[in-house]
Amino acid sequence: MSDRNESSVTSAEDGKGRIEQIAAAALRLFARYGYKRTSMDDIAREAGVARATLYLHFKGKDDVFRAMLAGLGSQVETRCREALATRGPFSQRLAALMEAHHGTAYAAFSAGEHLGELKAVMVAIAGAELAAFETIFIRFASELFEDAAARGEIAITRSGLSLSSLIATLVRAAAGAKYGEQPSCEHYLVRLREIAAVFAAAVGPDATARS
Repeated sequence: MSDRNESSVTSAEDGKGRIEQIAAAALRLFARYGYKRTSMDDIAREAGVARATLYLHFKGKDDVFRAMLAGLGSQVETRCREALATRGPFSQRLAALMEAHHGTAYAAFSAGEHLGELKAVMVAIAGAELAAFETIFIRFASELFEDAAARGEIAITRSGLSLSSLIATLVRAAAGAKYGEQPSCEHYLVRLREIAAVFAAAVGPDATARS
């Protein structure tokens, strides 16, 4: 009985590891070649698995794409948690959180010129995974703002916005930082830090009080 249970656990762990391996390979290919130009055979070769093994875990490319986005979300969530654990002024922690979430995602997909296509694919076939990915930032940002407010480090009301509206605007600003000529990863991180500085100033102790 014990041997069977241990075998089942090992098998489940192996299966999870194989899925993560395939998802990571798919991420590299989608970033490099886009969604349409990447085939299941390409993914199998990149992942170093047999085609039959790939289809053992996934019905098709859509399933691989969703697993890829979910896997990236897990990585980003870990980095966001680490960012919140850092010490320093609020502006620095906010910048670290934005880099952990938006910066990591941008770095993952910015190897090629397929951001537009991949975003469209996310909306079309991976709506749930995309929403979950975006919720990661909203959850951690809410925690960061609320914790800083409780410490007296910031006053959210100084921004003139509710916390939910403030974070929604922050998300839109991070997305807007990609517009125009595609920035390098380094340039995008600079933009994220500038956005964090502006938002930190809006709720900081030196912000102009609103009537």
